[in-house]
Amino acid sequence: MRTFIAIRLPEQLRSEIGRFTEQLREYFPGLRWVKPENMHLTLRFLGEIAPGVLAELEGAVAGAAELFEPFELEVNTVGHFGSQRRPRVLWLGLKESKELTFLAESVENALVERGFGRADKPFKAHLTLARMKKTSALAPDWKAVRENLPPTWPSWPVQEVEIIESTLTPRGPIYETLAHCPLKGSSGRNEKKD
Repeated sequence: MRTFIAIRLPEQLRSEIGRFTEQLREYFPGLRWVKPENMHLTLRFLGEIAPGVLAELEGAVAGAAELFEPFELEVNTVGHFGSQRRPRVLWLGLKESKELTFLAESVENALVERGFGRADKPFKAHLTLARMKKTSALAPDWKAVRENLPPTWPSWPVQEVEIIESTLTPRGPIYETLAHCPLKGSSGRNEKKD
């Protein structure tokens, strides 16, 4: 199973991001856009795991999540990986959050302790909007992009961390939540989705 650990976005924020990306498409003709319903904040990508280790994985993530009280996150910028002229990935950045940083560290440490190994890259809080699928001859108009950035975004409460399976298809990935791991004080229990 191809898996990752993430925080899902509420519907209102996904809708706002969808409207924003529609405005950006003309500035980035060579990008493959993430569907709003697939938007998430990745805490850790695991890649392929055996189904038999899911219970161990859930125990690690649930133990890390329950150490934290619910907190809020908010989008505040747009950026990219790769050069300005030819970005590989376009993303939304978040306002600095110590809680998020500590949560990501806690999840990472729990995974390492349970034998899942270290992450390939350090955690960088971002919401992927699009990835480069072909090279464009035109450099993006970053000034216009930033002018289209809404002045404020709806903040959202983080109440749980999810373990998600990603199935790759020609039409894009399909995500299925395998386990919900609530933060301390959040309602609900760890449960596997049928």
